[in-house]
Amino acid sequence: MKIAITTLLFFSFFSVFAQYTKYHTTDKRAEKYYEEARQYLKRSQFREAMEPLQDAINKDPEFIEVWLAMGSANYRLGRDSLTLVALHRALEIDPDYTKSIYAYFLIGEIYFKQSNYKESIAYLGHYLSRDNTDIKKREEAEVLVDNAQYALAAIEAPFDYNIKILPDHANSFELQYFPVLSVDQQKIYFTRREGLNVRYDEDIFYCEKQPDGSWSVPASISPNINSEYNEGAASLSADGRMLVFTSCDGRRGYGSCDIYVSYKVGDDWSEPENMGNMINSEAWEAQPSLSADGRTIYFVSNRQGGMGRKDIWAARKNKKGKWEKAVNLGRKINTNKDEISPFIHANGETIYYSSNGKTGLGGLDIYMSELADSTWSEPVNLGYPLNDAHDQVSLYISSKGDKGYYTIEKKYRGMFESKLYSFDLPDSFQVSNKSSYLKGTVTDADTGAPLRANIKMYKLDNEEYYSELTSDQKTGDYTIVLSESNEYGLYISCSGYLFQDFSFAFNDVNAFDSNLLDIQMEPVKVGAITVLGNIFYDFNEFTLQRKSISELKEVYDFLKENPNVKVEISGHTDNIGSAAYNMELSTKRAKAVYDFLIFKRIRSEQISYKGYGQDEPVAPNDNLENQSKNRRIEFKISEISNP
Repeated sequence: MKIAITTLLFFSFFSVFAQYTKYHTTDKRAEKYYEEARQYLKRSQFREAMEPLQDAINKDPEFIEVWLAMGSANYRLGRDSLTLVALHRALEIDPDYTKSIYAYFLIGEIYFKQSNYKESIAYLGHYLSRDNTDIKKREEAEVLVDNAQYALAAIEAPFDYNIKILPDHANSFELQYFPVLSVDQQKIYFTRREGLNVRYDEDIFYCEKQPDGSWSVPASISPNINSEYNEGAASLSADGRMLVFTSCDGRRGYGSCDIYVSYKVGDDWSEPENMGNMINSEAWEAQPSLSADGRTIYFVSNRQGGMGRKDIWAARKNKKGKWEKAVNLGRKINTNKDEISPFIHANGETIYYSSNGKTGLGGLDIYMSELADSTWSEPVNLGYPLNDAHDQVSLYISSKGDKGYYTIEKKYRGMFESKLYSFDLPDSFQVSNKSSYLKGTVTDADTGAPLRANIKMYKLDNEEYYSELTSDQKTGDYTIVLSESNEYGLYISCSGYLFQDFSFAFNDVNAFDSNLLDIQMEPVKVGAITVLGNIFYDFNEFTLQRKSISELKEVYDFLKENPNVKVEISGHTDNIGSAAYNMELSTKRAKAVYDFLIFKRIRSEQISYKGYGQDEPVAPNDNLENQSKNRRIEFKISEISNP
């Protein structure tokens, strides 16, 4: 955890010195130089104070007040090594000098930043053992000691992350950060800055994976997105066709930095749009993370109403496709310090993020939390060596949950470095429910032309759809995420076409052997048939199971949207049992679907039902798999009247 030291610390030193009318020196010239330095220090002119401070020390090397002041001024200038030299010299002169108590705090804090945890504990412990009325500073020291003790234990029990820096092409700029990959791991997107400070432009670039496993030369994502303004911290939907990102100081927005969205059609990205005041505010919004289906966004803001300085917030789309007002993720995730760079896993249930407000190894550490029954679990630190004394930010975890990418930011010798790394995620920190993806194209069955179809994914134990997207209108491409321990119903609809559906029992990501499903949509015409693949009954029963509801909703929607179409609900069985029994069972099953639709006020003139028993098999009844294919409910267009 990073402790911010404010100007109060310097003035804690300075007020100590001001109480004395006589300093610890007998050299009048040294005292004069010190008084001159004090005037600079009062005005926070720390560099200007260095020369008279050095002159005072040259006159009297034992002048303890000067060493303390020099240590504090160097600290304010970010010169940690010089701070340690000055403060250690002061303590050598008199380790028990009452007015040097903050030297122990500063030395302990610097050692903590340098991962010298044992020395940090020793000096902070000495600080805490002294009489001290600064309650806030004591609390900060206690937190640092807790973190140092945690860090020592973490280093003693490291995890095997196999951390590797990404090859040169993915780290070819001065700075690169916020990596995010396509769900199939074939593209990596990241923010790049060509220079080492904020004067240089930020843009979004990407590399493609080559056949040999290397990354291609980086390329700009699109001239429609990258501009003269800063663009960065991007996140993609699973299909790679919705991009959200941060842009600051240029585009019209609500605050200093806002979140924008762009959509991909074919190979082209649209002009970015501000995501609106349900997400953006007059404050600072940045670092978005998009759920796999693009219907939930997590982001960072320092707006009022949060728990600390920077908090993680979330907003969701309603059934009408409109963003609802963003809400704070609450005290389980957010602290009174900073929480940044959230990443929501493809399963929609696991969040990884960086924080300096929880027990950790220093700077910003990465934590994970899982969502169960609408409640986030207690965040867990991902341990050493993924976390260390540096800042760890902008993590991405693959859909299978076994591979990760993140940024390591280092500051040394006045320089700043930000590189992209990959790692293997230990079992302890992998998601409970891993994910995979299904991709393919949606086309016209007669012409092969690509279609812009609506694709809905239901968890069959839930009447609400789990995910919704559309296939690309130019290519017909789609990608959708599946997560373990779920049974899914997939529904594809397009105006002028008969809908299609599929079901997936997805229990083991490693056993899922096919990521490709091309879908051919049959135009609405007499004789067109689709199998209702997500209608379920108990064995030898005709009562509809609850998990059939999502399928029945899709049938209902089609009939409402096509009132001039008449259909037959057809029941079919395998050849187990007598022909008479199978005819009766198939008829009752078809009637159960018919009755549901009539109950939902579909006109009886628009639908009929019929049982065919075992008379029209689609496969030989020679094994269990083929028999299951023959047990089916079909949806057949019997007549189309003029609208």
